Amino acid sequence: MKTKLKIMLVLLVMALIIAVATNVKAEYSAKVTMAPDKTEVKPGDTVTVVVNLVNVVDAGTGASDMGGNVEYDTNFIESISSTQGTWDSANGKFLLSGNILTGDGQFAVLQFKISKNATGSSTIKFTNIQTANGSGAEPYSPDITLRFTVLESEGPGENDNTTGNNNTIGDDNTTSDDNTVGNNNTIGGGNSTTNSIKGNVVTQTKLPNAGLGTGVFIIAIILVGVTIGSYVLYRKYQKI
Repeated sequence: MKTKLKIMLVLLVMALIIAVATNVKAEYSAKVTMAPDKTEVKPGDTVTVVVNLVNVVDAGTGASDMGGNVEYDTNFIESISSTQGTWDSANGKFLLSGNILTGDGQFAVLQFKISKNATGSSTIKFTNIQTANGSGAEPYSPDITLRFTVLESEGPGENDNTTGNNNTIGDDNTTSDDNTVGNNNTIGGGNSTTNSIKGNVVTQTKLPNAGLGTGVFIIAIILVGVTIGSYVLYRKYQKI
């Protein structure tokens, strides 16, 4: 009798577990990502940003709305619009209606218009991001910050990169009387070579050359030292 009672209790507990499991569904969740087509921009550029939902769990009839806070410098980003879905922003808040997604996929496509007066770098921040599915669940997604940098343009005719007066061969660089080997271009006792090109003087200092007289003098000193040393050793050890 006791054995049958235990079996009945076990079956009852299992039935309750199965009933609860079949009535409980996973809670909806999803993560928002944004991928710009470029982050280095020029004034007046348009940046295309793809908004995706990833890691979607139990979206039910589908996620179709997204909202939160948005912050950016209007002197850098002139405007934001949507080529897919509806974008609305006011007072630092945004609302975006896009594709109805029941799984991972592209939610919407935004376009950021860069101001013609934009300089340096700037960011756009999306915070308190929420998405909503058909059942009314509105889970939060991590904040997103996008940074854009204006490329510096190089103007034409820069002295360092173009052929200008400083890089041409003209009268100042021709072979004339001032560039011949003469009094101004001789190598003298000062051991320096002076090349005068009409006011542009290049001086190269050479190491002094040791002549024959200097070598003989050094050798003589060495011989005298050796002679004196030999004599001293001779006087010291001649009685041994």
